[in-house]
Amino acid sequence: MNLESVCPRCGGPSPLGLCDRCRMEMANLLDCPDSVEVTVCPVCGSTLLRGRWQDAEATVEDLITDAVAAEVGTHRDLANPEVSISVRRKNATQYLVSVHLAGTFGEIPAEEESIVAATVRRATCERCSRMAGNYYEAIVQVRGSKGAPSKEELKETQKIAEATTDYCLSRGDRLSFVQEVREVKGGIDLVLGSTQQGRAIARAIQDRLGGISGESYRLVGMKDGKNVYRTTILVRLPRLRAGEIVRAKGAFMEVRRFEGKRTFCSSLLDGHTAYLSEEDAEDALVVGDRSSAERGLVVAGDRDVLEFLDPESYRAVSASRPVHLRAGPGDEIEFLRFRGDMVILPPRDEDV
Repeated sequence: MNLESVCPRCGGPSPLGLCDRCRMEMANLLDCPDSVEVTVCPVCGSTLLRGRWQDAEATVEDLITDAVAAEVGTHRDLANPEVSISVRRKNATQYLVSVHLAGTFGEIPAEEESIVAATVRRATCERCSRMAGNYYEAIVQVRGSKGAPSKEELKETQKIAEATTDYCLSRGDRLSFVQEVREVKGGIDLVLGSTQQGRAIARAIQDRLGGISGESYRLVGMKDGKNVYRTTILVRLPRLRAGEIVRAKGAFMEVRRFEGKRTFCSSLLDGHTAYLSEEDAEDALVVGDRSSAERGLVVAGDRDVLEFLDPESYRAVSASRPVHLRAGPGDEIEFLRFRGDMVILPPRDEDV
């Protein structure tokens, strides 16, 4: 005689004690919090997540959705669970969140819904608070080696500072901000929220413009029993500047870029790479740059020498031909004067 198993709760057929329907009715399929709170900075829109302020480009509704989703749990026996969340605003700070769950419990389709109260709290983040309070940890002083830096160098310096600040902020340095840019005699001072940011800016300026740097510290107080220092980083730009034509180590060269304490140059005559040490750069004679170059009309030439008209005397003069310069009679070339000699410039990079 075969005895059919039955559910002890409802009396229906069930091979394993309670049937799926009774188990589902007794189970809590959806686990939701009664309420959640989202903290948003009213100044910059960043949000406080797990005790840390983070940039947030999402809407308040999206932030609430994420906060609720992080707290939602489902029954372990529910197969293929699908959770949908919708947010409805009640007033400026209060929201109602509907959480809907669908899935399969055993062989039975299952659904459950819950309502969560959400509150948006406005609080100024540490970054905005310190910016408003004129807080700073570091000053990067940008100075020149031969007088004040040029307007172009100062403009480039500020662009580097802005880009590096954005990068530091994206990497989690919440105190990365430019508090002030001061124009001072001999250069500019960048007043910065973070020492880490200041060091990154100093490195970026050196990588782009060259120069040397050094740090000094000043005790300004104590916090949580520890000494608090402010850091001053001096970046002294190099004597030479990118794009200048110089006479160094017995040759004419064009300054290209800076690599640490070395100046990267290219020979005007053959285009070969040359590096100048600090001492070489200090001794180099500046001839000029392409913006100050004159133009002359080629009248004759061979592989090594070009003859062209001097626009001042209208007399033919000759000078060494750069290897990559393909000019011939009737073409114009650029040149600079140096101590009675003519220095023909090679073609610009875009013309090579």
